Order: sequence, then C-alpha cells, then structure tokens
Amino acid sequence: MAKRKQAPTPGNSQGQQKRQKTRDARSIAVQSSDKAFNNGELDLSSFVKAREFEIQALENGLKRSKKSLSSRAFQEVPRDLRRRTASHNAKRVPKRLQRRAKKEMAEDNTPTVTARSRKKTGHMRLRDETARRLKQLSAKVKAKKEAALEGDVTVTRDPPEDGIQDTAAGGGENAQKPASIKPRKPRVKQNALKKPPNPPAKFRKRQIHKTWLPTHMFLTKRAHMTPPKEPLWRFAIPLTPTMKGYRPTHRSSTQRGAVAWDMSYMSTIGLEGPEKSIEGLLKAVGLDGGDLAQGVWGTRGKKWKSGVRAWEGWLFDQRNSASKAIAPATVIWCARERQSEDVEMTASNIPGTSEEKAKARRKALVRVHPAGFLQLWKTIVPLAKVQKPHVNVEDIRFEIGSIEITGPGSAEALVGALWPTQLGDHRKHPLDTPSGLWPVLGSVTNPASLPKDVVLGFNISDPRLHHPPTAVPLLRDAKSHSDLMAVLADWPLDRTQPAPALFDRSCRLSASRALPSQKSINRRKTDAVPGKLPEPRPTDPDIPVLLYTSRAVAASQATWTVLLPWKCVQPVWYSLMYYPLSTGGNVRFGGLQEKRQIAFEAGAPWFPGDYPGTAAGWEWEVSERQKRKDEWTRRPKGKRIEWTSVDLGLGRKGEIGAGWACDWQRLIDGPPAEGAKPATETDSRPATLHHLPAPTAKDLLTNPSPKTKEAAGALATVKLTLITRGVPTTCARIYRLPRKDLELRKKWLSLLPTPKAKTRQKPINQRWPPPLPKDTPDHVRVARLAESLLNSEPIQLGHPDYPCVPDEEDLIGFVTTGNFNLGEGRATGIGCLLLEKVISPTAGTEQEQPADGSAPELENVPKVSEHTKTLCIIREAGQSIGRLARWEFV
Repeated sequence: MAKRKQAPTPGNSQGQQKRQKTRDARSIAVQSSDKAFNNGELDLSSFVKAREFEIQALENGLKRSKKSLSSRAFQEVPRDLRRRTASHNAKRVPKRLQRRAKKEMAEDNTPTVTARSRKKTGHMRLRDETARRLKQLSAKVKAKKEAALEGDVTVTRDPPEDGIQDTAAGGGENAQKPASIKPRKPRVKQNALKKPPNPPAKFRKRQIHKTWLPTHMFLTKRAHMTPPKEPLWRFAIPLTPTMKGYRPTHRSSTQRGAVAWDMSYMSTIGLEGPEKSIEGLLKAVGLDGGDLAQGVWGTRGKKWKSGVRAWEGWLFDQRNSASKAIAPATVIWCARERQSEDVEMTASNIPGTSEEKAKARRKALVRVHPAGFLQLWKTIVPLAKVQKPHVNVEDIRFEIGSIEITGPGSAEALVGALWPTQLGDHRKHPLDTPSGLWPVLGSVTNPASLPKDVVLGFNISDPRLHHPPTAVPLLRDAKSHSDLMAVLADWPLDRTQPAPALFDRSCRLSASRALPSQKSINRRKTDAVPGKLPEPRPTDPDIPVLLYTSRAVAASQATWTVLLPWKCVQPVWYSLMYYPLSTGGNVRFGGLQEKRQIAFEAGAPWFPGDYPGTAAGWEWEVSERQKRKDEWTRRPKGKRIEWTSVDLGLGRKGEIGAGWACDWQRLIDGPPAEGAKPATETDSRPATLHHLPAPTAKDLLTNPSPKTKEAAGALATVKLTLITRGVPTTCARIYRLPRKDLELRKKWLSLLPTPKAKTRQKPINQRWPPPLPKDTPDHVRVARLAESLLNSEPIQLGHPDYPCVPDEEDLIGFVTTGNFNLGEGRATGIGCLLLEKVISPTAGTEQEQPADGSAPELENVPKVSEHTKTLCIIREAGQSIGRLARWEFV
C-alpha cells in the first residue's frame, strides 16, 4: 500500500541534513573591502584580489547549487528516455543511479508501490481465484491424457533381418528400452497467410490486434508510438523520436552521421519454382519487359536474374481489362550455386543450357509495403496456380525482418556491427567473396558509389559477442583509396556471389532457434580473458543476412537495406545504435515522419501517402482526412476557418470541396450545377480513379492523341517547386494557367522572373543605380523615374493588381505533402494531377475533342508552349492567394 507523505518533524535528522545541505549550497562567501583602503587610499592589488575571491566564490556557489538537490536521480537519464515512471520506481533508472534514487525517495518520503505490497482489489482477487482453478483443471486434464497415452500406445519393433543380431532383443535393460520415434518434419504451408509469432505471456494481451516490431522495447522508450488501439498496418510503429530532430535528421542523412529505421513491418513474399514459371508470374504482375520494367528480361536484366542486383518498380493487377497499380516493390532472385572446379562439366550441368534450366528450381523474394501486401497477395496466388509448372508462394512476413540505414556513416556502422563468420584456423576470407570484401567497404561514405542496386549475401556471427562495438579501421592513405575505387569499379562479386542462406528456410529457423540467451552471452564474456572477446564455439549460430542498396532518382545518398531473420534483428539493432562513428556521436534512429522527411528532401514521393490513385493511398487519404476534420471540429468557431466564407476573388465565395480533404471526387465530377445541392462528402473511392507511373504519364503528355482514353481518371504524382515565395501545404489546390480568361493568364505570366544576363559581381557597398548628384537637372530626374517605373519588378503579394486564382474548371490536382525543403533550400511539394485535365488542350473549355483524335482548331484557346506547359498555380486551402510554381513527373 502506498505510504502517505508526512510533514517533516523538528527532530527529523534527515530533514535537518537536507536543509543544512541546501543552505551550504546556496551560501556564497564574500570578502570585506575594508582591507583595500589604507588611510583612505585604495590599495589596487588588495581590491583586485578581493573581487577575484568573490567571483570565484560565486562560480563555486553556482556549481554547488546545480549539483545539490537541483536534479534528481531519475532526471539524469538520457533526454530521449521517458522519466515519469522513474520518479516513483527506482528500478526504472540506470543501475548506477538506483542506490541514489532509493535514498532520495526515502528522504522525501516518496510514495512507492511494489507488486507485493499492493493491496488487492476485489476484481484482482477474483482473477487470481479463477486462474488458480483453471490451473488445477488443466493439470487434471493433462494427467488424464498422459495416463491414456501410456496405456494405449505401444511401440513394436520390426523383426531383425537374417544375419543381423538384434542387441536390444536379448535380456537385460536394453530389452525394456522403447524405440525412439522420430518427429515428423513440419510441412510448410504454401499459398496461405501466416499468423504472427506467439508473443510471451507477459506481453500477450498488448498484442491482440497488433504485432510488436523486434525492437519494440527499445523504440517505445524513446519514440512516440502509434496509439495502442489504433495500430498502423497491424503493427505498433514508431512515429517520431521524443527528442526534436528535424534538422539533426537532415544533417545525419546528408552531411555527417547516419539514420536507421526498423523496417520489419515491410512484407516479404517468397517464390519458389521453375525459372520459367517465376518469370511468367512476374510478367503477369507488371514486369513485362517494357519501359516500366526497364528491360529486365533483356540484356540489362542478366545481373538481376543471376541474383547480384535488385529490381525496384511498380507491380500491377492486370487480371481485368484495366491495369491497376498496386504498390512499389523490390524483387531479388536467389543467386545460382557456383560450380566447383573439380566437377566435370557435362551437358547436364553446364550453366545456361536448356536442360539445366528445365530442371533447376529458383527462388525469389518480393518485398512490398504492408499497405499493399494483401492486394498483391490476392493477385499473386491465383496467378501462381495457373503457371505450368506451378509456383509455390509463401508468406514469410514474420520470418524475415529488415533494417534500413542511410547517411555518410551508414557503411561504417554496418561494417562495425556485422562481422562475417570466421573460417577455421583463423584464416581470412578471400577478397573476391562477400565475407572478404565486406570489411573493406567501411570507408565508403556514400553507398551510391557502389554498383546500382547491388546485392550482397553472407553469414555473420552473433553481434552480442562483440558488444559494445568498437570503431573499425578506415582507409587514410591515397593508395588504399585508389585500391578501393578499383574494387568498386571491377566488383568481383558479380562472378563469385554464392547463393545466400537467407533464402533457405532451414537456415533461417536454425539461426533463430540457436540464438543463445543474454545470460549465456554475459557468462561467456565474464569467463573470457580481460580485454579479449569470447572465443567462438561450434554451437554459435550463423546468422544469414542479405544487403542491397537503393537510391531515389534525385537523392544524393543511397540507402542500405539489411534483410535477416526476424529474431536476429534486435541484436544487430543494438550494435548499430551504440556504434561510435568516426565523425562523432552515434547512429540516430528514425520513425515514420523521418522516413517521409528524407523522401521529401530527395524529391521522391512516399508510399502510400503520395499515391491516392492506389487502393492503399486512398485508405491513407481517408484516415488523414478524418484526422484533419476532427482537429478542425475541436477548434472554437472563432479560431477555425469558415470554409463557406472563403473569398476567392471576383465575387466567388466558398472553398472548393471539403477544405480538410483532397477532394478527388469533386475534381473528377466537376462543379455542381447551378441550384443543385453540393454533393456530400464520401469516403468511397471513385470507380475510375487509378495511378499511372511517371514513365507512362510522360508518354501520354508527349503523345496524347492515341492514348487519351488511358488518362480518364488517372492520377500522376508530381514534384512542385515554387517560383515565388510561399510554402505549399497539404490539401492545397493546384490550378493550371487560365484557358478562357486570357487577361488573367497574362497577369500570371507577368509574374515570371525575366532571365538576366550574367554580369560581374558588384561591390557590396555600391548602390545600383548610383544616386544622382545634387545639381542634376529636372529632366534627367524625370527620365530616371520613368525608367524605374517601366523596369519595375513583378507585382508583389498584396498589390491591388495581384492576380486572383482561376475558376474551378482550371483545378487540376491537390498537394499531398509540402514544406520547406532543407535539401534544396526552398519550398517544394509533392502533389497529384488529374492527367485528363493536363493532357487535352481543350480541357476546361466547351470545345470537345474530335472523334479522330486530332487537335481541334480553337480561336480563344491559347497555345501552350513548352515553357508554360508545366506552370501551375498553388492556393492553400482556406486562403485566397495563389502562388506560381512548376511541376515535373516523379
């Protein structure tokens, strides 16, 4: 039971000590200045010494006051950890501070509660009684089952063969030994979804409707997590660290340091079958060898099919007449086994022959975002069954975890955490093998310098055996750097990469099951020689890992992705978090917001938030729309935007659609007829809404006539760059330049900055134009004034002649992400455009497209030049001011 806090008594020795300690800390010694005066004269040296003594006493007093009871033990934990529970529980603070915390709680009479001293309530007593009865009942049932098995089951032996003596058949104890029954090998479920692993009983109630990541215990103390009853994609995912880190994340990912994420919530699908069947399956989901697949089935895809490169792109549902984009995915083939030199090369085992290809079974991994996993699974399973021979599809979401890390120090941290398994007799791995080449890559400051989408697979030892990690030696001299550049240019792993063990289910399970406990690791460290690492044992597990690099189109830094068994993620994560980088500090960890931030700074869209044309993107838009609506509703009426009274200029009142949403239904249907009631907000997805990747959208924009029907209801993701000042925000409206009002169009085009010829840099103190002399005639002053008026800058915001936004018929899209971009030093945004309003020159006019697809002859429709084709106007939701910007497909 909690103790009631009592007032200190006069005879309390602890209270007196506390007050005396506080009084001593706050008292500052001073020195009288009388000695500085000798017969009324100032002794300068004595006066300076007195003031020096007082300043020193003041500094000492500040230090004592800061250390004396100004901070409690639970307040000295790292800033990124939570400290509220530690104020009442000494076990929550680090061990080095627990004794001090207990002393402070005893001095302050802090109410503390333990499990043993807590008084049980009636509900708790009822639960304990029910648990006791259930335990007794289960024990009785178990005893009955064991008795029945002992009485019914008999093991019989086969009669021994002729000439073989059965030693167990003779007399003695051997005759009474029962025969050992080998357990049946569990059958792997194919083409069926798997359940998440059964959590420990202590945390089982907290994971009924969601699954914890392998690093949940680390992240939940240092980050804001998804609400307990509102998981994201059925996972408890960190949203952002508790410490503010927007700018530190930018610096760590681009300048110095590294940022890591636990991406184990990404879904993985395993494919196994004949190579031709897997090829047919992948072609059926969008890898058809066209522009979207970048010729993966041709010459450019040989390395990908051999298992030394990864492919990233979009997968589609092509079962119906219309092809619908599902989600971006990564496909990795398992490398073929290398033939040893002593094997005779016959026609049946020569790699590449038709006979071998017909017999060989290949494996592949498909890694996709969990928001699009179920749709992709329902698409792949029926397609796998119709392949001849069929392809086995396995759900391995909870068998393979992953970690992503980016930044200049990412390779160094990974090399320090992932140690390849040692060979016998302390031999070194050859340099042309993944295990031998991996330690050399620690000096690489940008993974983009490696071959594009390169794949490495090898086995590592348990990182806990060499925890805490130590700094790896980096290359310092020019010769070593030149040798490293030569290795990166040649890249011997294209010829020597063996089949990664991560593709083998037995290797994954054996590594997870053979993982020793933390107690045994600590015992081995204690028994080791001081200053030495524990000696490796034959029972130590070989953890299979698979690494590959990925890079956005406009990103300066590439990203490492580490795939490894689910239960082995936590040991590797701790080694990464505590690795001392050569540039100082440790690796930062990020959440979902940091993932979006880095994608935004690279000018790349983030799935699913920036793809509302997909099913996963639409679900994200609906959930975010509801959050924005709830936030708007909670505001008082005097402090929230009244959407019906937004002034759009020229007598237009009211926001277009719902102000808290990207109203795609309103954009597709157009403005309601006069007198008709506006359509109510709905969460149902428009039937014609779908997403088109950037290459297809560019093709439609270049050649719109033959493929105009494909643009109906199609959305394309674009990057927005503001030409003038301002910052685009989520749900901002995107307009094209006016097509009907030519006068308004000219006003918007006048805001374009005119290109100026490059001139020499002017001195900083020189004014331009130079001021006129005092005796300048009046006609010269008038000419200067006229010149300044004619060559004035574009109209600024707030000027009466600043143009208003176009009509609703010129609305072409919405902004899904917008902010100030630290990577580019200006405001940018990511949005989606309705292609049918961008492609057709008559979109938004009363003219219709001719039946033959030719361009109509219009007098009032302005010609769209290449310079103005990508111009747009962005207006923030609830505001009447527009900003000029440019867009480009991404």
